[in-house]
Amino acid sequence: MSHSIVAVLSAGLCLCLAAFCAYSLISVWAAFKWKRSRPTISKSWQPGVTILKPVRGIESPHTYDNFASFCQQDYPADKIQIVFGCQDPLDPVIEIVRRLQREFPDRKIDLICGSGLPGAGSNLKVRNLIAMLPLAVFEHLVLCDSDMRVDRDYIRRIVAPFRHHDSGETAAANAKQVGCVTCPYRGALPQSLSAILEGLGIGADFIPGTLTSRALEGVGFAFGSTIVIPRSILAQIGGFEQILDELADDFRLGEAVRKAGYEVILSDYVVDDVLGAERLRPMWDRRLRWAKTVRSCRPGGYAGMFITYGIPLALLLFGLAGGTKLAASALIITTGVRLSCAWIVATLCTKDRLVSRFLLLLPLSDIFSFALYVASYGSNRIVWRGDTFYLQKGGKMVRAEDH
Repeated sequence: MSHSIVAVLSAGLCLCLAAFCAYSLISVWAAFKWKRSRPTISKSWQPGVTILKPVRGIESPHTYDNFASFCQQDYPADKIQIVFGCQDPLDPVIEIVRRLQREFPDRKIDLICGSGLPGAGSNLKVRNLIAMLPLAVFEHLVLCDSDMRVDRDYIRRIVAPFRHHDSGETAAANAKQVGCVTCPYRGALPQSLSAILEGLGIGADFIPGTLTSRALEGVGFAFGSTIVIPRSILAQIGGFEQILDELADDFRLGEAVRKAGYEVILSDYVVDDVLGAERLRPMWDRRLRWAKTVRSCRPGGYAGMFITYGIPLALLLFGLAGGTKLAASALIITTGVRLSCAWIVATLCTKDRLVSRFLLLLPLSDIFSFALYVASYGSNRIVWRGDTFYLQKGGKMVRAEDH
């Protein structure tokens, strides 16, 4: 490679590293801005809540404890309902739900299952939600993935942003009506290196990026960790039917609520995503699916994420420049900024103990995440719970056999 080309590439990488350092500092500011946004919690305001939890199989030894955490809420028993939904009537997860019904007789716990799901559509999770919805008895719906675990104050915290409108209290004159609340999340209970890498990717990469997006653009998305949406607003935006073929069903729900003129709130409550003994290949497939999802939903913003991979870019510069003192200094500074900002956000804002505990593995995690970023441009093929799909333009998916 000619000297002039090396010089141009090196200069470009230096600019990217400068942008990365600026981005890292902005993410710290954004995290503190989010931390200060906690709404007032009122114990006298307790709207009825139906939790919709689509399930499939026993994902880990933690499944029972994850489910049970939703039954142990510090919330009136007559104001909370949990609806589990699965496709296969022989699914072993059904026995866990039956156990919950026996051990928490004061909670209203319902189950719907069958050999098939109603309607058409590639997204089985959404078809499951459509089947579960008629069982819901309360206006406020909470959608939550099966690998999440919560504390006893979870329900009170996530419904708090709806209080002004639902209770008839007067909100700020220029405030929009809250239409959806979603929660950030963090990795918990990792029992393998793959799980640690996934937790670091969540807590030191994805969530800081989310908080930065919230601060700069507002919230126009939602996460499967938690989505709270009034049933009336769900109907107004077209119900679950409008996302039947969407891979990013949670993202699209939040997007639709914002487009309808409502405010989407990123809650101050951080949900625990229980990782367990994650294996490398399933973790790679899942994170690659997430990466392709973001790429399909926000192609411009996703391309710009290139600058957020500071350590891999600094390593590229170090190799390209032949290990010069300037390149070595850039690598040291970049690594210092990366570790410091990640520690500040995790320790002081999101309380992500996994990031703090395994901080020195963050460079390895960043290299792994950069590999996923590059691989996400390789094809539109995705693997989801053993089934193969192909992404179409805009994020819709079709089964491989129909492609």
